[in-house]
Amino acid sequence: MKPLTLLLAASLIANAAFVAAPLLSRRTETSPPTSSASSTRAGNAASKTNASQQRGAATTDVLEALRTDNVEALRDFLREAGMPDDTVRAVVTSAIWKRYSERMRALQPKADATKPWWKDNNDWYGNMTREQRTQLRTLQREGAEEAERVLGPDKANAGWGWQDTRFNFIAEEKRKDVQEVEQDYQDLIQEVQMDMNGFTLPSDAEKIRFLQEEKMRDLAAVLTPQELADYDLRMSKTAQQLRWKMTRFDASEEEYRKIFEIQKAFDATQQTDAWGNPINQSPDGWKKRQESEKLVAEQMKAALGAERYADYKRSQTHEYQQLQAATKRLSLPPETASQVYDLRNGVSVESQSIAANTNLGTEQKKQALAALAKKTREQVQTSLGAEAAEVYLRNSMHWLNGVEQGNVLTLSEDGSQTNTRPLPAEPKKPVAK
Repeated sequence: MKPLTLLLAASLIANAAFVAAPLLSRRTETSPPTSSASSTRAGNAASKTNASQQRGAATTDVLEALRTDNVEALRDFLREAGMPDDTVRAVVTSAIWKRYSERMRALQPKADATKPWWKDNNDWYGNMTREQRTQLRTLQREGAEEAERVLGPDKANAGWGWQDTRFNFIAEEKRKDVQEVEQDYQDLIQEVQMDMNGFTLPSDAEKIRFLQEEKMRDLAAVLTPQELADYDLRMSKTAQQLRWKMTRFDASEEEYRKIFEIQKAFDATQQTDAWGNPINQSPDGWKKRQESEKLVAEQMKAALGAERYADYKRSQTHEYQQLQAATKRLSLPPETASQVYDLRNGVSVESQSIAANTNLGTEQKKQALAALAKKTREQVQTSLGAEAAEVYLRNSMHWLNGVEQGNVLTLSEDGSQTNTRPLPAEPKKPVAK
């Protein structure tokens, strides 16, 4: 359990009695029949006394449940008090985790007073032994299982939280089995990565590859072939790598499926380290990888169409991502990001036209390029506003500085990369004889 949760637990439990008691007492309060002012006052006084006694009794019941560590009694009392289920879960779960907090805290490495304060000390998990990490995970699982035993499954998220939408293809009765397989192999892979301690060996990648294959075999025993294919589409290494790209691209499900198949075929041919990064290969190996990446680009372009592929490539550039962030923060029209980003196309065409103009000398061309850069800056300022434009021009639009200094802007074939080159030298005039 996270340290912050442990700190909140004590406060939440301590307040349970004060929250639940008034709820229970209100359910039992009744207004006495009255026939006169005196009888009304007497009845009200009696009612207040009775309510006070009930609140005291209710508080005693809660405190007794907490003192005896009887989470079932605490659960029953809070439910009887009419508290919402999510509140009951929060209070009782906190009481359950309190049982484990001391043991979990004992596993955490003690602060080293001799360690220099100016160096990174936030590595308590990494300083645990393998046995301590195993014990910690065991306690975490026991706590989760105890909470489910006492409170039943949490139907609000079925234990999946943010993964809900990715696992809605799995029948509810299978989800726990899949979750257990996921957790088991996540722990095993994490142990391999922890043992690396900053230095990766080829055997580490092989261990992780083996564990990933074993995980798929275990999942195949739980899921149907179609469910396993859907799982791969959502949770495989390829899917994990594509998720952020697809978010930036704002891909449709159909587009994602097309890209996934192409990327998965490419990934299957590549060697990676224990973290999923390409292994440093020989020059010939890198050449083959570059050829494969070029083929992937061609396949994606064919699958998406030229226009959407251009959108995809654009969405992966830092420059465009910054524009999207600025557009969202400043509540600008949605098309602003594309309009500002596409200014580069006009600058590239116009700068090359200036360079090719034989009627202009070198100095005249430089002046024309500087004027082009100035006009572009003004367009950015008009679109983003002065403050945002200043930040964007400084951090992302570096190529415009080159144009301002008299260089020509060229773009890669897909338009995602820029390059500036000097103006060609003027041809020497023939010497008169």
